[in-house]
Amino acid sequence: MTEFMDFFKNYRVYLLVLLGLPALTAGIICLKRMICQRQKRKEISRAAEDKLRDENLNHVILNGDVGNGQAKEVYKPYDVDYGNAGGDKKNSGRSVRQDDHIMVQLIEKTELSTRKFMMNPVKKIRIGSDLQENDIVVLAENISPRQCEIFAVRDKVFIKNLSSESRTILRRKKEQAIVDEKGIRLLSGDTVMLNGVSYDIMIIN
Repeated sequence: MTEFMDFFKNYRVYLLVLLGLPALTAGIICLKRMICQRQKRKEISRAAEDKLRDENLNHVILNGDVGNGQAKEVYKPYDVDYGNAGGDKKNSGRSVRQDDHIMVQLIEKTELSTRKFMMNPVKKIRIGSDLQENDIVVLAENISPRQCEIFAVRDKVFIKNLSSESRTILRRKKEQAIVDEKGIRLLSGDTVMLNGVSYDIMIIN
C-alpha cells in the first residue's frame, strides 16, 4: 500500500493527464457535433424564411384570387443532389421560429437523386405523378396520379393517403404504419415511403 501511495505521489501529474485526455477528447467531439447541428438548423431555418418570403411575393404578384383560384404555384426544390441518393443522415432536430408559420422540409430520396423542398402545409402539399394536380411531382413507377397529401391542422402536421392503388407508409424509428385516408400525424424525423421514393420529414415552426 505504501509503495502504491509513493508511486501515485511521484507520478500523479502524469496519471491525471492520462485520465483527463479521454474526457477532454470526448468533450471536444461533443462540442463539434453541437456546432454542426446548430449550423444545420440555422441553414434550414434560413431556407424556410426565404420560402415564406417567396410565397408572400408570389401572392402579391398573383393578386390573391386571380383567375378564380386557377393560378397555381409551381414548387421547385431548393437543393438538388444528383448521384448521391443516400444523402446526409436526416436531421431530427427542431428549429424554433419567431412567427406562427409552419413549414415542412421534405428530403426526397430516389435511386438517382436527392431533392430538398421547403413547403407550407397550411396550403396542403400534394404528392403524386400527375403534372397538374400535385405540388411535388414524382415521375416514378407505381406512383399514383394523386398519391398522398400533407396538411396542417392548427399547429400540427398530418399526412393522408389519396390513392386506392398505391400505399403510403410512414416510418418512425423502428416502427412502420400504413397511412390511410383519415391521416396520421407527422413528426420531425419521420420518413414517408412511396414505392421506391422516400421523404425525410422535418417540421419547422
